[in-house]
Amino acid sequence: MSLQNHDTAPSHLSDRQLAHAVLRLVFGTNLTVHGLVRVGAPGSFADALVQGFANTPLPEWSVRAFAVGLPFVELAVGLCILLGLRLRLALVAGGVVLASLTFGECLRQEWSAVGLHLSYALAYYVLLSRAADARFTVDGLLRSRRPEGALSASHPSRA
Repeated sequence: MSLQNHDTAPSHLSDRQLAHAVLRLVFGTNLTVHGLVRVGAPGSFADALVQGFANTPLPEWSVRAFAVGLPFVELAVGLCILLGLRLRLALVAGGVVLASLTFGECLRQEWSAVGLHLSYALAYYVLLSRAADARFTVDGLLRSRRPEGALSASHPSRA
């Protein structure tokens, strides 16, 4: 099979499905590792963030509370995206976290970080807008193991 003939090659996966899987793999890995490297020392991460926000109107307690929880949220959202577990919810939750990070960076006037956040926002957009293309997911595995009538019983509108 040559690369030039990829449009006519038989495959059970479309290019959009493969693209979604690849982006989910890279993005989920990025977020998961962000969380992993920070959960080992959430206090030192929080201390650094509190220092970085010292010249903003945000009270120290709010920055610290956010900073202590952020690594665990990044880890959870990243794993859910990577595994395709509660994928839509994970993508929305990640987008909300990103919006709050963007707000904070705007207060600090860290415009390069805000610009970087836009690339993350685009990844969230693509993954969420093409969620129907998601394959190789825990969600799909769980759906395939449900008994025939379970979907229509729990969701009458989908019967």
